[in-house]
Amino acid sequence: MSSALVAAILVLGAAVIVVRRRSVAIALIAAQSFALGIGALDLASGRSDDFLVASLVLLTKAAVLPALLLVVMRRTREARLVAPAASALVRLAAVGGVALIAAALIPPLGLGDAQTEHTAVALVLIGIAIAVARRPAFMQLLGLIVAENGVSLLAISVPGGLSYVVELGALFDLALVVTVAAAFTQRIHLELGTGDTELLRGLRD
Repeated sequence: MSSALVAAILVLGAAVIVVRRRSVAIALIAAQSFALGIGALDLASGRSDDFLVASLVLLTKAAVLPALLLVVMRRTREARLVAPAASALVRLAAVGGVALIAAALIPPLGLGDAQTEHTAVALVLIGIAIAVARRPAFMQLLGLIVAENGVSLLAISVPGGLSYVVELGALFDLALVVTVAAAFTQRIHLELGTGDTELLRGLRD
């Protein structure tokens, strides 16, 4: 996989923590997932047929997942933009710090290209950071997807890649997360009239 494509996958994931509009965030996720699928398809040459199927699964996910997210977004429209807990500059600085930590402190895993390994780990950490830093439940869901894309990037960078069974398992897990999280997001909207999870801090046992 080219260094430029790996860098693009990282930048697209990091941008999710900065944008405010959910539609823009979905577009970023779609582009990142598509780039991941293209990268896997490029690596499929000389690998097993199972890996080719895994590449096609990733491309299918890149098409289906954004559609599901758009459905969730339309069912949980916000009356107004949820104010972020921190400014975009602070969130961007935090993402930059996470990426630097991943590059400097995470030792080589010995699974493939060092840049790809660091990018994959950085995406997992960035996804977690998005889930923690963003207040709307929908944006927290997108953070989980960014983290899962990091795991997929690491999986396809392994010499020989993973079989389609593993990739289908990852896709099923992601679909399950989306289903559960979407139901949770809609429940928050029904009860509170908004997806702002900051309001949940006032709840007590």
